[in-house]
Amino acid sequence: MVQNKRTALITGVVLLLLTAACGPSLVIQGVDYAQPVESVLIPGDDQTVHDQRYAIRFSIAPLLAEEGVDSVDEIRLIRNSSGYYFVTAAGFTNVYVMNAAESELQLQATIEISGSGLGNPAFNQRGDHIELVDLASGNVYRMNEEELL
Repeated sequence: MVQNKRTALITGVVLLLLTAACGPSLVIQGVDYAQPVESVLIPGDDQTVHDQRYAIRFSIAPLLAEEGVDSVDEIRLIRNSSGYYFVTAAGFTNVYVMNAAESELQLQATIEISGSGLGNPAFNQRGDHIELVDLASGNVYRMNEEELL
């Protein structure tokens, strides 16, 4: 009888642990995170931009430091269908691809665009890729979250 109680107790503990380890099993697949229209954001005095439409706020100070500039008038931001943010500005030589994490944006890729800097950049969502048009030069660039296409 003691053996049966012990076996029952061990079985109960194992079942409890297995149930607790499973966690939530609901998964929604096929999510499209794309922002069909770019956001043009004006940095505040503290070098923070805020997009109320898509509910994101972040400091551009690390991007400015990476580009070696003190300030920009506007930041261009768009999000692709996989959920990656693409960020650039006039005068930037790169597009920064950022992955959203808990309370942070992590650099996924730095895509070099122009050694002399972009003149007047504008992003477009184009199905499976992001298009960057430099309205000053007329150059058009196609990219995904990893590289120029």
